[in-house]
Formats: sequence, C-alpha cells, structure tokens
Amino acid sequence: MFPVPSKRTQKSGQSDVAFSITAELPLGTYRGATPDGRVERIPSVARLHSALLCAAGFGPRAQSSGDGIGPCAADEAALRWLEENPPDAVSIPAMRVNNGAAVAYRDDGTLKKSKTKWSIKKLPKSPDTSVAVQGTFTWTWSTLPPPEVIAALAAVCPDVPYLGTSESPVRLTTTFDDGFPTHTLDVDAGLFSGGGEDVELPVTGRVDELIDAHRAVTGKPPSIRQDSFGTDEKSSAPSPSRSRVALARYTSLKDPAGDVPWPSVLLLPLDAAVPERDKVRWAVAAHRSLIAAIGDGAPSLVTGVYGPGVPRPANRLALHFLDASQPVDLPGGAAGALAMLLPLGAEPGDAQAVIDVLGDLASFRGPRGVLRRVLGPAVSVPGEHFWRERPAGTVRLWQTSPPAVPDTRGTGADWTFAHAALLSLAFVWQATAQLPAPRGRGQERYRALVRAVGDAGASVLQVEPLRTNAVQDYVHRVNEHAVVRPYRATVSLGDLAGDGVVQAIGQSRHLGGGLLVPLDVPEGSTLERASGRHDTSGGNES
Repeated sequence: MFPVPSKRTQKSGQSDVAFSITAELPLGTYRGATPDGRVERIPSVARLHSALLCAAGFGPRAQSSGDGIGPCAADEAALRWLEENPPDAVSIPAMRVNNGAAVAYRDDGTLKKSKTKWSIKKLPKSPDTSVAVQGTFTWTWSTLPPPEVIAALAAVCPDVPYLGTSESPVRLTTTFDDGFPTHTLDVDAGLFSGGGEDVELPVTGRVDELIDAHRAVTGKPPSIRQDSFGTDEKSSAPSPSRSRVALARYTSLKDPAGDVPWPSVLLLPLDAAVPERDKVRWAVAAHRSLIAAIGDGAPSLVTGVYGPGVPRPANRLALHFLDASQPVDLPGGAAGALAMLLPLGAEPGDAQAVIDVLGDLASFRGPRGVLRRVLGPAVSVPGEHFWRERPAGTVRLWQTSPPAVPDTRGTGADWTFAHAALLSLAFVWQATAQLPAPRGRGQERYRALVRAVGDAGASVLQVEPLRTNAVQDYVHRVNEHAVVRPYRATVSLGDLAGDGVVQAIGQSRHLGGGLLVPLDVPEGSTLERASGRHDTSGGNES
C-alpha cells in the first residue's frame, strides 16, 4: 500500500517543513553488499553517512592537515550531527533483487605460487547481482537541522559519486519536503517486532571510527620486509570496525490512514475550478497528460490496462476535480484542484511513478481547448481525513457530484437505482476489510454485495435519475450495447466509513464521475428541506 505522508499536510491545512536527502540512481540499479557478503537491498543510513564522509574528506571541500587531508570543520560537524539524529522517515521505492547467475573472475592483485610458476590470484564475482530500483531513496528529518548543518550537507551531497560499489552512480540532493515516506523510525521496536525494515545507523563516534580506520591503513608505511611479496599472498585490505553502527527498525506506513478505498490523495492546485458537467472530460484530459508525462511503461494503476490473467483490483488511480464550494482545504487557497486518489494496495513503485512526474504537469488542456494551469507543487492528504469536519448539530450525508453511472445493468425486474448505488459502494469497498467477501458469482454475488454493504449501515435516501441523451457528460467509454443511466443519489454511509473519507462510486469513479461530496443537514430536518431536492425517480429501475 502506498503510504500517506504524515508530516506534509495536517487536517488543519498547516504544513510542517521537513528536510530530506534524496538519492537518485541514474542506472536504475543499486549494488552493495552487507558485511557478510550478501546482497544489500537498500542503502542504509550508515552507508549514506560513510559516502558523505568520503566526499567531505576527499572532495573539493576537503582541507589539508598535518597528516594528510580530511573534512573541513563544518562538514565534520554536520556528519557528527547525523550520528546523533537519525532520519525520522525513509522512502523506499519498489525494487527487485537479482541475485545473479553468472560468475566472472577478476584479478585480486595477490600472488599464488604453483609448482611451476607464480600467478595472480583470481576471485569470483557476480556481475549481474544488483537491485533494480523504480524510484528514489529518501531520508527525511521532520524537524529542520541547524542552518549550518543544512548548508554543509547541501554542499557535500553533489560531491558523492556513488552509493555501494562504484557501479552504482548516484545523484544526492537536499530538499525541504517530506519525500513521501514509506517507513518511519520506530524507537520502541524490539527484537521480535514485526514488519518494516532493519536499517543500519551510524551512532556517536562513527566519524572517528572511520577516520581512525583510514589512518591505520594509510598512515605509517610498511617496512621493506613487510612490503615484500610472498609466495601465497592474501588481500591485506582490512574492513573498518563497525562498533559504532547500530540497527534500527523503520516500520512500514502501510495503510496508516485506515482501511479505506483510497488512503492517500495528491492535490494539485489549479488556477480555476472546473464546471460539474465537464469534470469527466477534464479528468480524461488530465489522465492523458499524466500518461504522456510518465511515458512508456506507465503502470496499470494509471492506464487501467492489465495483462491476460492478471486480476483487476477493485480500485485504480482516480482523478477528480474539486472547487472551493466543497468542504475541503485546497492547497494555497486555490480556486480549484485536481485530486489524484491513490488506491489501497497500490504498489509503492507504481505510486512513485505518479509522484515522480507531478512536477512535469504544469498545465493541461480540457474541453473546447480551455487551459488549466497548475499553481504549485502537489500536496498529500490522508484519504481518511480528506473532507472537513461536519459542523456541530448536523448529520453528514453524501451526494454524487457529478452524477454516478451504474456499474452493471442490474439483476432483475426489482432492481432499482438504489440497488445500483449500493452495489457501486460495495465494489469500491470490497478491497477493504470493512466488507466481508460474499460467495457466489454473477447476479447471486451482486445481491450478496448489496446485502453486505447494507448490513454495514449504508443506505440510499434519495435517487434522482437524469433524463439526458448527453451521456458523454458522465462516462468516458462504454460498451456499445450498454445502457448509460446517470443518476444523482443521496446516501448515508452508516458504519461503513467515517465523516472524512474520500470516495467515488459508479462506472466513471476513476475519471471524474460519481464523487461522493458531503451534505451536512441539521439534525431533525427532512432531507427534502435540507437539500432542496425532491425524489422524482419513483424507484425507477436502472
């Protein structure tokens, strides 16, 4: 599940500034090994610390001292600060470990004597052992470091050539955001704590430990006798001590916002709102722009195209347009926003593919060639706390805006729009633990889903079918033999969902249609009086 950043945006709309170091691997692979020779899946904080120390000690910022060169005082102070302040969160992209099948032999540089001659020893190496990475690694501190530490790290990061082996070139950059973390530091984790990643951290004294190890190797030159060749040599490069390295547990942020259909939402502020009737068309335009920005290899999460035999998830990435009239905090007080809803169960790498191109979406063109401009960076909001709290003395109901379109044609003569709305709700929630998976297939399963969502407390209070032949306003693509019957519904979710959950129902829920927008009515009032609508459907069939 793609996580919801907890520090970027709070429900009040206030933002905390965070500090992050991001590692981009241009070759898309990471190569590293643990002390016992196993493949290292992710670059640890200790690995990052060592790379920064190496860049500070040998790069353009290094300074001469009596016994050679080393990091300047500012860089050394920043690295010591890292020892005392581990990252509060890390972002780990989707990855795949290739343990390698090929073996290549390389010269070790040491001598081996046989009966007839001396030769250079060769050691086996797996050239195809690596970790394929989709996205970037990020280390985040929720509280800003001291200014001098920030300045030093920002200057040293570009001087780091690689993480792990020299076959893993890297671009290290610093930013002032939370980096959309996937894991957070669990200071209370014990030996048997489940979940998450064990990550090595530098602790107090690690800088001194590495500097001392370097001086021990490069300090006093060996004597002539010590430096003479032997008849059967062994590599003499010692490994630095690791007494100042400790393990810490970073716990996965899987579904931190609750078991809801779309746990995370990315909001892009826009220069103007979008009329309700055009929202599906605008969502289609934004969807095409997003796929174009990602380019070849756009994930199924975005395209909705799945290979043969691949099971389709209940929900995909959903795009919806918001405006200031709705009870939601738009970024920077914008007049409108594009909401990108990331579904429960999304692969982190697929979600990261969306996040990585958000900066490329400066504008997009919708119906009749109208342009909408993006006013600033995306803001992440938890899907469970998306809408504002309801006012005191009111009851929260929900209305479809734009209208929804039934997912199916129904199961018989007694099938109504109310059944269609409940079934669409069930389709959305079936990926969560809130809704038990019913047995049966086809029509039997549909009716079981309607009963299940009703048992969870959901009910349809009002249904109003739209009498229109402009179905293109409410659905993007449909089977040529299908009947499109858009409708407006007012529903109560009961115990199915909380007051802040963002969700959309119906056939167009992934492209601008069927968004459930809060309708807060005074306690004790009638629905007709509160909403100004009257039921004209008469329980019409869908």
